[in-house]
Amino acid sequence: MVLFWFIVAAVAILSVQSRVFQRFVLRHIKYERRFTSKACYSGEQVELLEEMANAKWLPVPWLRVESQLSTHLHFQKQDNFSVSSGQLYQNHKSFFSLAPYTKIRRTHRITCAKRGWYTLQTVTLTGGDLLGLSNASEQIALQGELLVYPKPAEVPIQELPYHSWQGDQSVRRWVINDPFVIAGVRDYQAGDTFKQINWKATAKTGSFQVHQYDFTADRRLMIYLNVDDAEGMWRSVTDLALIERGIEWAAGAAEAVIRQGMEVGFGTNMPIRGMKESVLIEPRGGHEHLLGLFEEMAKLEIERTELFHHLLEREARSGFSERDILMITSYWNDELEQQANQLRYNGNAVAVWTLTEKALVNQANGGQASASASKEEVSA
Repeated sequence: MVLFWFIVAAVAILSVQSRVFQRFVLRHIKYERRFTSKACYSGEQVELLEEMANAKWLPVPWLRVESQLSTHLHFQKQDNFSVSSGQLYQNHKSFFSLAPYTKIRRTHRITCAKRGWYTLQTVTLTGGDLLGLSNASEQIALQGELLVYPKPAEVPIQELPYHSWQGDQSVRRWVINDPFVIAGVRDYQAGDTFKQINWKATAKTGSFQVHQYDFTADRRLMIYLNVDDAEGMWRSVTDLALIERGIEWAAGAAEAVIRQGMEVGFGTNMPIRGMKESVLIEPRGGHEHLLGLFEEMAKLEIERTELFHHLLEREARSGFSERDILMITSYWNDELEQQANQLRYNGNAVAVWTLTEKALVNQANGGQASASASKEEVSA
């Protein structure tokens, strides 16, 4: 009889505790997850921070946190943490045990293997009693993102279009005073500053003389990237790695000219995630602008918005001039040559880098594949 009542009491206690944990185990549980960095370059490591707090008197014997992230974010092995990876996403499971009024912080080291725009969406919390007789689940929405910039390829600036990096060459086509190129002296005029005064010439002539500056090339480069991985591509890109390499070359060219104090813009027949239009960014200079370019490149979706020659045709019709243009494409044909000629006719210099599986080839000059970019073709 005693054994009977003992069993009855044990069952009653287990039933009560099961219901208590099922109802209250997730009450006052606070969970946060965030990246410690907003952006990084492909191949670099960042940290993902998890913070869990139990703000009640009832302990949490076990708590499982499940979520999904891209397979391109590689996690290091860690205790109480498991990853099962699929083709596009990987399932993460973290396990916690929380005493009353405690807080736990866990840091994950992540290697960002691929350029992209990664967002934290939701996590599912599941907790229960010590014996696993009952459990409760709750889904929490997260706010957070990580931009992984493309790793800029090493691009020799001497192989970029001529006028962009040879800014010290005197030309007549541009009308921009270059304070580093002095052609002679002239009489002082209203508006001239004292920094412009040539004191030696002033002493010789007895009247104020100022430096006469020459005109040099406007340092401005526009980069166009073609998403088509082959001529006659129907709809989808099949060689994703080839286009990723093109993005890295575009990033490298942009970084190279910005470091030289020049302006750079970027256009492509790809959209950023969530949009449908082609990306087109006007040339500007400075580090902040470069990071803005990298951000747009990180968000690029490898899909076609329009034919590349249509993009170039629209740009040619806009009538801009005095720019150097770099085209990165996996092929070259008569339609692209026609648009390139129109851009040259408008007063721009055009260079073509043909992207292949091994290297960039100078299509315009008939060069062979090499370890670096080809030299430019310069308009007259």
